[in-house]
Amino acid sequence: MAVQLPDELIVEILSFLPAKSLLRCRLVCKSWLSLINSTKFKLMHLHNFNHLNPRYLVRSLDYCVSKECLDTIILWNPSIRRKLTLPMLHSVEFEESFAVLGFGYDKISDDYKVVRLNYVSNSFIRPQVEVYTVKTGIWREVMFPDNLRCFYIYSDSSRVFSNGSVHWIASDRTPGVSHYSILTFDISTELFGEIQVPEFLAKEFLMVFTVGESLAVIHPCDLNFDGLKSGSTYLAMVMKEYKNPASWTMMYYMHYSELNLGKPLRLRNNGDMIVELENRDMVIFNHNEGYCVYAFRDGVEDKDFDCRTFVDRYQESLALLDVGDSVPNNEAMEALMKVEKQGMMNLIHCLVDEMK
Repeated sequence: MAVQLPDELIVEILSFLPAKSLLRCRLVCKSWLSLINSTKFKLMHLHNFNHLNPRYLVRSLDYCVSKECLDTIILWNPSIRRKLTLPMLHSVEFEESFAVLGFGYDKISDDYKVVRLNYVSNSFIRPQVEVYTVKTGIWREVMFPDNLRCFYIYSDSSRVFSNGSVHWIASDRTPGVSHYSILTFDISTELFGEIQVPEFLAKEFLMVFTVGESLAVIHPCDLNFDGLKSGSTYLAMVMKEYKNPASWTMMYYMHYSELNLGKPLRLRNNGDMIVELENRDMVIFNHNEGYCVYAFRDGVEDKDFDCRTFVDRYQESLALLDVGDSVPNNEAMEALMKVEKQGMMNLIHCLVDEMK
């Protein structure tokens, strides 16, 4: 005789399954279909499955430099093989402009949003801001506040979504001012804000990451002795209490006299730093134990191309479950390759487990 499990236990078991398995489970019965489609279950699955399976998405982009970029934006969920192509923006864009993007989940409206800041190159004009919501399927203009400094976000700078907001490292472009801080955009309220970094870092190049659920910044720099470059130095700080500048705490200060490293790619949950070496190898640095070579290399040797590597958190989810198009991941990858930049030569991606 079949044993009837309590409904609560069934829900708990299902929440630990990979997204691909849940797609099949939706076909079992109407009650399971309704359960898996529910917002409560999607959030439960997002937490439970990824808590036990923390991973990174590693992307290596190699492309020729091109002045003409495509304006198509695609939301892609490889977990369930669905993609959503966003409509073109209707507003008139600035000439010779570039865009900075942010993406996050609005837990109040149970919706995903994309924010786009359009900047005029080499000018002090405030950015044009537009927000796309998946549920409405349209772009809306949002005003950049007049009471906030004219921050400038570099298109290739790091960005993170944490505590319900998108975070970018931005600089104040007011003439005569050189000041870095963290620009925030609350996905629910659609309001911009600013988080101050420690004063001694406000004039330094920074990168923003997360350690667990806390914001962190890294200042990568080279020490010079008698005019000679000597190794690499990294200063990392973490914000213990969100939006409280007084809670910035030093994580570590690392100096490697014999190694010339590239920029940091990611901070792991334990504070270790993933860095790409000049030879394109990726290594993990621990301030107590040194470093070890990471098991990933993009394999592209042609140095005539502009090569960049990105490491992001990868979380399986059921986002876009009932919107967009069902598409094999290889087709989605081909579409993304066209979106990233015209003239791209190669896009390599893989999933890497978060080591304990």
